[in-house]
Amino acid sequence: MTDATYDMEQVQMKNAQENFEQIFEDVLVSGGPVKILKDTGNAILVSEEVLRGMTETLSLVAIPGMRESLRSGMREPITDSAKDLDW
Repeated sequence: MTDATYDMEQVQMKNAQENFEQIFEDVLVSGGPVKILKDTGNAILVSEEVLRGMTETLSLVAIPGMRESLRSGMREPITDSAKDLDW
């Protein structure tokens, strides 16, 4: 697993407490997470929209065969895609 925190904003707990409203607004506007650091452990603050997207992605890739199906579809040129739905 890769460490996705390399470009994530990080703030100490004391700073997060003092500036919570601004940090909260920044997360909502930028869509980027903020890592809050504390000696006893860290936490990540993300927007509800980002959390929903992550949850949906995890749900989809948990379906057997879905991950490969999505990857296959991403590799297919748009010009090779069906023009009409066959429902």
